[in-house]
Amino acid sequence: MQKKSLYWNNQPGHLPHRGLRRNYQLTMKKPTLVFYYSMLLFLFISCSKSENNSQMAVAETPRKTIVLAIDGGGIKGLIPALILKSIEDSIKKQSFQIFDLIGGNSTGGIIAVGLTSKNNVSGHPFSAAEISSIYETNGDKIFVPQKSLLREKYYAKYYAVDHRDKGIEPYLQSLVGSTTKLRHSHAYIRSLKDTRVKQMFTTSYIVNSKGGKIENPVINTDSGPFLFNWYDADSLPNNRDYYLWEAARGSSAAPIYFPIAHVGGNTGDRSDADEKWVVDGGVMSNDPAVWGVSEALRTGLAKRLEDIIVISLGTGIYRANTGVGITNQRDMIPKSGNWGEGPWMGIPEAIYNLEEEKTASLMYIMMDAVQLVSDSQMKAFEHAGLKYLRLEPSLALEQAAMDNIDSTNIKSLKDTVEHYLAGDGRSTFKEIINILKNQ
Repeated sequence: MQKKSLYWNNQPGHLPHRGLRRNYQLTMKKPTLVFYYSMLLFLFISCSKSENNSQMAVAETPRKTIVLAIDGGGIKGLIPALILKSIEDSIKKQSFQIFDLIGGNSTGGIIAVGLTSKNNVSGHPFSAAEISSIYETNGDKIFVPQKSLLREKYYAKYYAVDHRDKGIEPYLQSLVGSTTKLRHSHAYIRSLKDTRVKQMFTTSYIVNSKGGKIENPVINTDSGPFLFNWYDADSLPNNRDYYLWEAARGSSAAPIYFPIAHVGGNTGDRSDADEKWVVDGGVMSNDPAVWGVSEALRTGLAKRLEDIIVISLGTGIYRANTGVGITNQRDMIPKSGNWGEGPWMGIPEAIYNLEEEKTASLMYIMMDAVQLVSDSQMKAFEHAGLKYLRLEPSLALEQAAMDNIDSTNIKSLKDTVEHYLAGDGRSTFKEIINILKNQ
């Protein structure tokens, strides 16, 4: 190919007319200018796309599913209620606006129901401050003693409802209504501004479904774990849409303390959902955090463990009751753990706990065991991407009772929470607040 020349007609020294030369020079510059401006335009478009893609990536990043799980513990429910109050005060929102899923066991189930139902006095869902006030001032309306000569051996310690219409059942009805159903509660919460919570549950355990003899019992129908919850109430309204008070009562029917809860069946003041006799969910999982994770996955609120953040609130733990003294027993109790029904059940003498206090029993150990197991499982899930944060202060022996409603104990529990959030629990609490503010 012949090489192009800058000379006219390829003749050295032979230049074109001045006007032609000028046009020729402009023609030679034009491709360079076009290339230059094309590159600028390309770079501008590329940067714009990169910025838009970055913004879309941020916008399309799904926020985490935040689970609130609240333990059982009777009057010690004041502890998680006060912690929640501090959370709500810090975030400037109520719990139904902060969490995607709220679940609880026993007293934690009562709190879960309250946080997601209408307070007929204030007209809005119960705040943590209002629930704290209930524990501080109305314990005697929940724990109404049964007076019977045979009470200590054969009867539950407290009434479900007495002849004066006092007891835990009428009190729960006064708080959340006697005919308000789970579906009504869910619809009400959905109608509120800035609501976030999409699932609420309380845990319980079915001990009977008919009230009498059951031939060939079916697990999970006639006996077994059971959740009162919004998701099933919406999906199976004829079978699972219980009254709110039933969801709270069924979860808190602690054996020895309260009678077995009779729910559903459309008899008396009960709902027309499936009839069941249930006890406190604490017999299987006093800490409902694992249930919170399984419910987040079951209901489709999350697809993977790494999509979930669990905020777990305990009711305080007395560490000495998590084990027993082996050789520090009285003379009448065999040494080295060679114990039968009497020592384990506290008849006639209770075995000692780890600090050599005569308070241990099989029931105490089992209740603490199911709680500690849940905590261990949740920590294991962290290796698969789950974010898990738990707040639970240590308690003294005199604070550990589920039914100590004395004003001195109430003040002691309040002081314990205050000191815990300023001390051992401070860093975890601050981390929780930071996460919630950014979610």
